[in-house]
Amino acid sequence: MAQERWARIGWHGISFDVPEDWAPGRLEGDYATGYLRVEDETHVRLEVRWETVGRRVPSAASLVDNYLKQTRRKLRTKARGVEPAVDRGRGIKELGSVDHEAFTWRGGFNAHSLLLVAPQSRRVVHLRVFFEEGKDDKPLARQIFSSVRAAPQDGMNEWAAFGFRFLLAEAWRLDQSSMRTGCLQFVFKAEGDELEVVRQSLAEITLRGSSLEGWFRGFFAKALRGFTTRVSGAGRGEHPAVRCEGVLRRSTRPLAVFRRRRYATALAWHCTEADKIFAVRANTTTASDPQVERCADSVSCH
Repeated sequence: MAQERWARIGWHGISFDVPEDWAPGRLEGDYATGYLRVEDETHVRLEVRWETVGRRVPSAASLVDNYLKQTRRKLRTKARGVEPAVDRGRGIKELGSVDHEAFTWRGGFNAHSLLLVAPQSRRVVHLRVFFEEGKDDKPLARQIFSSVRAAPQDGMNEWAAFGFRFLLAEAWRLDQSSMRTGCLQFVFKAEGDELEVVRQSLAEITLRGSSLEGWFRGFFAKALRGFTTRVSGAGRGEHPAVRCEGVLRRSTRPLAVFRRRRYATALAWHCTEADKIFAVRANTTTASDPQVERCADSVSCH
């Protein structure tokens, strides 16, 4: 455990640490209800499910009661003769006043679980860390559970996957995501505005015979269609960077005279040490939108 290297996973306002060789294998749902599966090279190691409850928010203990009842019923149907052993009632001190309960289930499957109620969002979050028969893995599960965050920190949600981490204001909701080999791309929406965050790997090969500005114009050609833009070179610490400012042409906006102007703000930079390109692009009603810079500042590129 002491030598384990860790990484961060953050999705729809729920974030936690996992061993570095674990990665998301399946992602479903949205902020209100969803599912995340985390795998190593051979097995499913962790699952997270979340759902939004009504006005009356049940206690974590009652939710665990209900979960155990349903799971026992399913087990009797699928695996007759198996008598589960449950160790429950544990707390995680790092979670402070958050209503939660940690427990262990053995029988049919083996898992350490954490069930918590996020008071701000009225979401119920259930994490399960699976372990093999004969292996307890309790220190591993406790390390994961103690790192869980299910509420914004200073108004910001943490997004993290495959070593790519950034922060966004809690109002932004994920609209689209693409996690192709070599490129991670996330598009968020909030009250008609749009913000996109990108990590492009193998930058040296990608930029061969081209420039950072050329990559930027090509990658965001569709998103910037209809905007009059100005792209200029800029430095970002030790990284070469380009900045983009633009305004949506009135000819592309029906009834433009009755609507607020829309602006494009973007920043892209090349981290030679990580061999990656990072970019943040916004389409909002704010010129030179500072949210782009704030998001970019939260990225640790190497």
